[in-house]
Amino acid sequence: MKDYSFLDTILLVNGVEMEGYDEGDDVIQMARRNDSATDSVGADGEMTVAISADRSGTVVFRLSQSSSGNFYLSALTAAQENGAFVPVFVQFKDTRGGDLGSGTQGYINRPADMTNGAGINSREWTITVERLDLLYSTGL
Repeated sequence: MKDYSFLDTILLVNGVEMEGYDEGDDVIQMARRNDSATDSVGADGEMTVAISADRSGTVVFRLSQSSSGNFYLSALTAAQENGAFVPVFVQFKDTRGGDLGSGTQGYINRPADMTNGAGINSREWTITVERLDLLYSTGL
């Protein structure tokens, strides 16, 4: 029998562990921005494949409004907006299943939107990275 628990996942931003996630099955998403390969088929039916050097990607995650990660990410964003650019590195690890995600040389797209009301709201952060490597394990 195989099992999975979100409790066995870690997301680090510049070495700082993010905690206090929003609820849901998609609170951490990592994706490449473009295809790794494209093709062209000539009039004679012969296909040529172009392998892209573009390995850029996005890391999107949602924290609860009470998460201390919001303060940390806000400070990085403020420094970036005021000329003290600090490249952002993102590491994800499923310590039980083995999935890995690694994003290097990135930036925070913008501060998370601020929504407040009677309940607990989330803050969604997007980090764009120059290179995103994804390694999937053999299973849970």
